[in-house]
Amino acid sequence: MRQPVWFACGDTGLLLDFSGYGPSFGLPPLATDVRAQLTRNARLLGQMVRQHVNENTICGITDIVPGLCSILFHYDPLLTSAADIKAMVSLFLDRLDEAADTPAQLWRLPVCYGGAFGPDLDEIAKRTKLTPDEVITRHTASVLEVAIMGFLPGLGYMTGVDNALYLPRRSDPRTFVAQGSVGIAMDQTVIYPLDSPGGWNLIGRMPIPLFDQRRAQPILLTAGDKVCFHAVSENEFSALEAACADGHLPICPTMSEEAS
Repeated sequence: MRQPVWFACGDTGLLLDFSGYGPSFGLPPLATDVRAQLTRNARLLGQMVRQHVNENTICGITDIVPGLCSILFHYDPLLTSAADIKAMVSLFLDRLDEAADTPAQLWRLPVCYGGAFGPDLDEIAKRTKLTPDEVITRHTASVLEVAIMGFLPGLGYMTGVDNALYLPRRSDPRTFVAQGSVGIAMDQTVIYPLDSPGGWNLIGRMPIPLFDQRRAQPILLTAGDKVCFHAVSENEFSALEAACADGHLPICPTMSEEAS
């Protein structure tokens, strides 16, 4: 496995890239399962360091941002240094195999596929040489993992999409994508938590808000959660959407047997 590499991010940031120098040397892309494990390593490392920061046994780190195969440490240069952070993190890296990841929740999320909710479904079927029903079957058959949280509140990037559905993002992004839209690109799925522009291939819509400030926990998903989808009709979609009024949450997670 490639060795992690440090990169400076301005004068108060350090990025640890678990994928190493591969892209710079023209090495082949990492296999999906390897990339998923490196992302888990980054998340687990972040949990370990954050625990010590919260316990005041590490000082000077102001923020920790896990990413896909990487983790970014922001720090106060008046309290610590880049050299100290690298030395401290190296100790945690040696203990990653001994640490236990947080048990994962499994969310079973309803999606109304195709039609006005999934305007790209037929095109995806053509490009992947599948029927629309086969695209839906493959999308609902996988248990995905929320690898990281994105730039919008509640936006989780879910990895583990079936290889047969691997496609790039759209070459002509939309200026408007409705809240709840389910999109795929590469080995990932996203659900748009708010109305926004976007360039993912849209296959359906999910009626339960990923972000609702009226709920006790406004953000539904957390990095490390597992997600699987099941198809619902338009009538079922409307009923579930109505059930979310006033911040009500009509579903609840279970503990995943695939927790890692």
